[in-house]
Amino acid sequence: MQKEREHFLLKVLIVLGIIAFLTSLYLVKNHYDVSTGSFCDFGATISCSLVNTSIYSEFLNVPVAFMGALWATFLMLIAWWTMEKRSYLLALILWSVFGLGAVIYFIIAEIILKALCPFCTLVHVIVLASLIISLALYTKEKNKPTLKELWNDAHSFIIFLVLVNLLPFIIFNWPQQEPDVDLDTFAQCIDTNGVNMYGSFRCGACAKERKLFGDSFQYINEIECHPEGENPQTELCLAKGIEGTPTWILEQNGTEMKRFQGYMDLEDLADFSGCQLQ
Repeated sequence: MQKEREHFLLKVLIVLGIIAFLTSLYLVKNHYDVSTGSFCDFGATISCSLVNTSIYSEFLNVPVAFMGALWATFLMLIAWWTMEKRSYLLALILWSVFGLGAVIYFIIAEIILKALCPFCTLVHVIVLASLIISLALYTKEKNKPTLKELWNDAHSFIIFLVLVNLLPFIIFNWPQQEPDVDLDTFAQCIDTNGVNMYGSFRCGACAKERKLFGDSFQYINEIECHPEGENPQTELCLAKGIEGTPTWILEQNGTEMKRFQGYMDLEDLADFSGCQLQ
């Protein structure tokens, strides 16, 4: 009876891991594709898009949602293997504690942003549930596994887990070749052609645009929409109907010709603005 209950709880963890994995995958998509928003955007304070595209949505250039998908994958694996080897129960606790650290980071970010991400909260609840269930299983275990037993049974898996979780930080921070483009001239052309970027100092995609141009971004006309930002023009952003940042608007003689919401690379900006990359 006791073993059946333990297996049931471990299967519950696997189901929770599947839910967390699918939710995290959606948040990864939402992180990169902000133009369509998210169906869990309910306002200025309850919004997946706002939190998931903020400067806090990445840790060392790696999307937090992507790490959430990795965490959920290994949660399922560890829970499954715990059914066979009791020493993995300790790995389950440690992995849940690791996930709790990420949850604390994101909750602090939500407090700073004064916004709540519903889908992020769903993953947070799953992390907390995994910790509670794994601790409950551990306290019921008569022969509690030790770290030495865990290492003897799972050292290959532990090394694999560490390497897989380090890999995204290597990939996302791999040095990229600088574009052979006169960014000063290109940025000046964008401004001359009447393209304005409506942004926010808390917007992660806006930060990427600034990083893309480097010092040349000084020639881009950025309009700060967040009321707490430097020289905010919130009323103008409201009048323009800015729903997300960055939003690029091409205006000629006071008339809006076209707009695009979301991050654009140099090639996209060249097509949008009519400027040539040189």
